[in-house]
Amino acid sequence: MTIALAALARDIGGPFDLIGGLPVHPLIVHLAVVVLPVAALALIVVALLPRVPALVRWGVVAVLAVGALAAWVAAESGEALTERVGEPRVHVAAGEIVPTIAGVLLLIGIAWAVVDLLDARRRAAGAPRPPLLFAAKVAVTVLAIAWSAYTVYAVFVAGHSGAVATWLPRVGG
Repeated sequence: MTIALAALARDIGGPFDLIGGLPVHPLIVHLAVVVLPVAALALIVVALLPRVPALVRWGVVAVLAVGALAAWVAAESGEALTERVGEPRVHVAAGEIVPTIAGVLLLIGIAWAVVDLLDARRRAAGAPRPPLLFAAKVAVTVLAIAWSAYTVYAVFVAGHSGAVATWLPRVGG
């Protein structure tokens, strides 16, 4: 009974601290490290396609939302873990900005999806493309591609620095 109470007391550190006695950070960070770059690469692909079905367009936005949420939970749980085990400075610095980068990518993804939807409706109606719509589509597509690439890079840097902080002292190299 005393052991169970001690385990429960350790879990009271907040929702981002422990789950069943294990740190939340390594449990959630893998979701962010996989989903966010995959969603960013998917946005690049669909942004380059001339016609994107609505299901695919909004599916990419949904996966971007999951990645942004996972990045935020990873950052929050990383702060909780830092309080328990110390601070790998490079990883903390790299990881703190990823939720913001992911949030901006989500907003860009939504903007791209809306502009693409408006362009698809125009095509379906057989209407000519207004110059402003063309300019918006080009601008949001370029921005989506560039920010997606930056997101993949930022997630790689944060993930790699975390892996180095965790594993290099144990395995050498």
